[in-house]
Amino acid sequence: MYGRFLLPYYHQNPKMKMLEIGLGCNMNYGPGASVSLYKTLFPQAELWEAEFVEKCVRQYQGTEMMKGINVLTGDQGDYGTLDAWISKSGGNFDVVIDDGGHQNCQIWNSFMKLWPAVKPGGLYFIEDMEVARHGKKRQAQAPCDSNVIVPEKLKEMFDVLIYEEFGQQRSESDIEFIFCQADACVLGKKLDADPASVWWNKHKA
Repeated sequence: MYGRFLLPYYHQNPKMKMLEIGLGCNMNYGPGASVSLYKTLFPQAELWEAEFVEKCVRQYQGTEMMKGINVLTGDQGDYGTLDAWISKSGGNFDVVIDDGGHQNCQIWNSFMKLWPAVKPGGLYFIEDMEVARHGKKRQAQAPCDSNVIVPEKLKEMFDVLIYEEFGQQRSESDIEFIFCQADACVLGKKLDADPASVWWNKHKA
């Protein structure tokens, strides 16, 4: 998925601005594995990392691994935190990769706030959705409730792209495509996306 979408995007936009949620502080192999890869693959990009565990970020922030990486901290499921991330970073991301907490409400609240901050033509990746139906991944976090299952939400968006009965919604939507593989999906934003999309505003709940 990344080879098909992210690498070609970078080659066309080497100065791209990318946000990844999830530094990997809770991983057995330690934080920063993806950071090292991104620095190698995308040397001209503006890279942002968001992480929940602030203590871990402070521990590694001054290291060579984090050199050149812009850092955000806080709960990706909290609207106030997400607003602060957008304010501090300036938003206007080419690419967002959500590889964070994997709670449905964390993913969905992040998407609701960060998708509008993605540039027209940009990409939004969501990882590890194979656990979406697990009970422990369905904790409510306002304004999202425990009934939200992110893959089901994506299916609703997919229906709008596919079925002719949704023609009006499709024309109002800012989603160009949805591509999924095992466990993960990427959404592409229309080049002519309208930030005040009528369809989007109707489907925020």
